[in-house]
Amino acid sequence: MARKAPSQVRSDPPHRTPREGDRAVVPGVSARTLVEIARVERHRYEPGAAYRALSAWRGVVYGRGPSWIIYPSWDEDYPCCQPVWGGDHRGTLEAFCLSLPRRAVRELRAVLAPLDARFLARTLPDPYAPPGDPWWRRRLERA
Repeated sequence: MARKAPSQVRSDPPHRTPREGDRAVVPGVSARTLVEIARVERHRYEPGAAYRALSAWRGVVYGRGPSWIIYPSWDEDYPCCQPVWGGDHRGTLEAFCLSLPRRAVRELRAVLAPLDARFLARTLPDPYAPPGDPWWRRRLERA
């Protein structure tokens, strides 16, 4: 009976279909922090929730609009009634920061810091925002 060569055996890995949460890891954090994020996702969210929230927040920060300041759009019929961000992705990330241990929070905030700084640089303060809102909701951004 003929055998397969070792190189052919190695080149034929078992095929498995990727699941929704596979390979959805937050870049720039340690393995220990990824384990803690996965624990929070298991109990409160779904697998890959932190990665999707971070990707969406990155899309808001680096997305549409002029290259410098994102001005509010007053052309909409009812700009006060429409969700500005299309979802509260930064709020989800903040909830992760409140649920993680200190070391994991430091690492996640280090990943978020450049995105938050760019967002602050590209937006204007909203003078009519309620003072109790989180800082990212007290900014004007194009809807």
